[in-house]
Amino acid sequence: MSNLMQKLEAIRLRKTGKSIRGIAKSLSAPPSTISLWCKDIELTQKQKSVLEANAKNPYYAGRGVYLNKLKRRTKTKIKKLEKLGIKKIGKLNKRELFLTGAVLYWAEGFKKDTQTGLASLDPNMIKFYMKWLKECFGYKNDDLILRVTANISHEHRIYEIERHWSELLNIPLDQFRKPFFQNVKWKKTYDNPNEYYGVLRVKVRKSKDFLREIHGFIEGLKLNV
Repeated sequence: MSNLMQKLEAIRLRKTGKSIRGIAKSLSAPPSTISLWCKDIELTQKQKSVLEANAKNPYYAGRGVYLNKLKRRTKTKIKKLEKLGIKKIGKLNKRELFLTGAVLYWAEGFKKDTQTGLASLDPNMIKFYMKWLKECFGYKNDDLILRVTANISHEHRIYEIERHWSELLNIPLDQFRKPFFQNVKWKKTYDNPNEYYGVLRVKVRKSKDFLREIHGFIEGLKLNV
């Protein structure tokens, strides 16, 4: 197609409301050239509205195919990096478990309390903390005191919440202290409120001296800074 024929076709397509990029793609011409050819064409308000809507639509004109391809590529990359991370961590020996638990306690544990304790809404973090207590220091489930902290809006679910933690950690409900409720109204509405299980506090009975020892662990870690 000659330049003149291309220009005439570009003008015709533009008058129908086609985008500059769309015309450029169909005519295999640079968008800058199409824009120059069509600069004097005034689109109707309806045509402008359609173009604006299409520009905001991530799945318009084949963008969806590209986005889905990008999502698959990103998902594959994430899985690959996750597997690499898992491989790098590997299985912790007792010394590594001790050090990792000490760092965890430094970050999340109770430092100004009279007993050793940690609070988290992450069940895996709680399990790791309990594994640290058992395998590195010989504590048992009977040595633990648990307490749930939940928002006041979930007061009607408190038994369900406590039972959830009890079954997850294999610790009887009679080791749970009276729950604490946050008397603050949430502004955000969650999609799955029944999947909320609050924050669990796990303390060790008669552990004042152990807590003092943990302070020593933390000071030892600081010396490596």
